[in-house]
Amino acid sequence: MRKKLIRQLLAGIAVGAALVPVVVSPASAAPVSQVQWEPCEQDDSALCGTLEVPVDWADPLGPTIELALAKRPATDPEVRRGSLLVNPGGPGGSGVDSALWATYGDELRRHFDIIGFDPRGVARSAPIMCAVDKLSALPAGAIKTAADFTQMVTASRALADDCRSRSGPVFDHVNTLQVIRDIDAIRAAVGDTQLNFLGMSYGTLMAQQYAELFPTRVRAIVADSSMDHSLDAQGFAVTQAAAGQDSFNEFVAGCARLPQCALHGRDIRGFWQRLLDRAGRGELPDPDNHSYKITKRDLVNFVLGNVNYQPYWLDIAAELERVDAGRPWGVPAARQSTEEQPPTVVPFAYQAVLCEDWNLGAQNIGQWRTIVDAAQLASPDLPDLPRAAIGAICLGWPSTADNPQRPITPTNQAKLLFVNSLHDPATGYNWALGAAAQFGDHAELLTYEGWGHIVYGRVACADEAIEAYLIDLVVPADGTRCAAAPPPGTESDEARGRSAGPAADEAPPLVPLRSEPKLPTWLF
Repeated sequence: MRKKLIRQLLAGIAVGAALVPVVVSPASAAPVSQVQWEPCEQDDSALCGTLEVPVDWADPLGPTIELALAKRPATDPEVRRGSLLVNPGGPGGSGVDSALWATYGDELRRHFDIIGFDPRGVARSAPIMCAVDKLSALPAGAIKTAADFTQMVTASRALADDCRSRSGPVFDHVNTLQVIRDIDAIRAAVGDTQLNFLGMSYGTLMAQQYAELFPTRVRAIVADSSMDHSLDAQGFAVTQAAAGQDSFNEFVAGCARLPQCALHGRDIRGFWQRLLDRAGRGELPDPDNHSYKITKRDLVNFVLGNVNYQPYWLDIAAELERVDAGRPWGVPAARQSTEEQPPTVVPFAYQAVLCEDWNLGAQNIGQWRTIVDAAQLASPDLPDLPRAAIGAICLGWPSTADNPQRPITPTNQAKLLFVNSLHDPATGYNWALGAAAQFGDHAELLTYEGWGHIVYGRVACADEAIEAYLIDLVVPADGTRCAAAPPPGTESDEARGRSAGPAADEAPPLVPLRSEPKLPTWLF
């Protein structure tokens, strides 16, 4: 039975093959699905199921894994357009959770079954498991010397070896080219002849590569906050650094014009540099725990962490001013409860996906320093910017990337829609411009002139354009731009009327300046 199903799926996903025939009742009804849907344990108002796919699509009759799916059926069957697959990014984000808990517009809910999937190696889909002690052994500081380089090579190789031993053959088959074949299998299994897809952040790489490999199966694909898979290791690091610097510049400019800002009227860059200098000398104690000295990396991560989803400029400035003055909150710093035993093994797909999709490493400390020095020139206010050094986790990767970066060669007739914030520290506007340029006339770019990562859910202008495209295939005019929403905490923020959506739902509370050590989370 399993091999029969795999053969059916292959008939619809092999390049150039005919689409899987599906039984479709009248246009208003849902097609027959090859997924057995049942009420989800987490929320019985949604449906959950699994789809069996090959571990390696190059060996379609070999070992298999099960992909976890979740669906919220269209609320108005009379106007249903089919399914809308969603992916929130990562790499390592759960699409099942996104379908279950993120908020999507009423019109999208009316017209589509919202279907989320956990990509292979993630969450409920044959997750990659890794030992916490191997993750904790990854060096936290900047790689400045040959000894630092060797230490990272050793630690990242040990992590990869550990994860592979715990996770089985799926570990070597989690690159995005495998994932887009899974996406096409899901499309066929739920009865859609063409794909509707909302890929956010790292999910935009799925969006782009699906359109390249299956150009005739594209109905509507949104790439919200885009990756640029054409960049080499140095280009990747420099553009990440430039995006971080841009967001820092916006913080400085915002505080300069907002009287509510605790640093308004001051030389903000001079203030910031003095804080960095104090941290570098080990002279910046945590006001609530003087035994801990705040580091430069703490400061950089604090600022970038709090502009990632929203421009929390007022909160950032207030906290930096408090730390500079040494004013305690009056409550002890948070401590991990000693009553709970921390896990020894956790899911961690990030390294395997990133290092199979990108060649970001270097052969020696000289090559590495060339990369990070170029990145530092692009971010003068952010020393040793962690996101510019993302490739460090791949320095000990035991094989070459299976899906290395290269420009896209598009042939899709149905246009893609790229959407990006003008000031996004995670997937910078520079990446959106690069990705959209590769697609040329095969895509349009909608620009949100504000701040933060993920656009859908921020302002009505962008939401309406995205939904009109997905529902009715109305492509925004070339050069369409949406005005920025006011920053949180400003007087006009209360009345801005931001719509609910993934950007609103997933914005975390303020990231503390100094918190207990945690696993690395370099998510896009």
